[in-house]
Amino acid sequence: MSQENDPANAGSIDGRLKESVIPTQPCFISLIDESNIPLLIFVPAKDEKDMNEVLKYNVFSNTSIDYFESPLFDWTSLESQPSVKLFFQLEGVAVFGMLVRPTGLKIIIGFPQECYDDEENEKQIRETFQRVKQIYLRVKLNPFINTSNEDSRERLVSKLEAKFNNEF
Repeated sequence: MSQENDPANAGSIDGRLKESVIPTQPCFISLIDESNIPLLIFVPAKDEKDMNEVLKYNVFSNTSIDYFESPLFDWTSLESQPSVKLFFQLEGVAVFGMLVRPTGLKIIIGFPQECYDDEENEKQIRETFQRVKQIYLRVKLNPFINTSNEDSRERLVSKLEAKFNNEF
């Protein structure tokens, strides 16, 4: 039996075991508009039924808004700086934020704290932010959704929730 087909080497490269990477499934995703009004605080289905977790993620989202206004997080920093910034780590959750300058959209995502411990997970965290940004832009730029009135805003939020449920 060749080394490639050997079940003992499944998940390995050249017979060497790959390092396991902790999956970077978000604990919550918050989208805050340019007026600092929350569009959506999405909690995946696994935590959605635990009201204490939902409340905790709402508090983390609201606390994070202050970080965007803080002079410590100067968003016009050097181009070499990453656009995703760690805000804080609390109660086993690492909370990151990203400002989308052209629209004023603030994306806040909380990940399990152990996800922040290695470089590969940091790459996955940045990719998660890009996926969230893409989902938002696809829904927002949909010509069939007019977001100028309250009813349309509710439709935007329901479409975003549906997309996030499918993705996360």
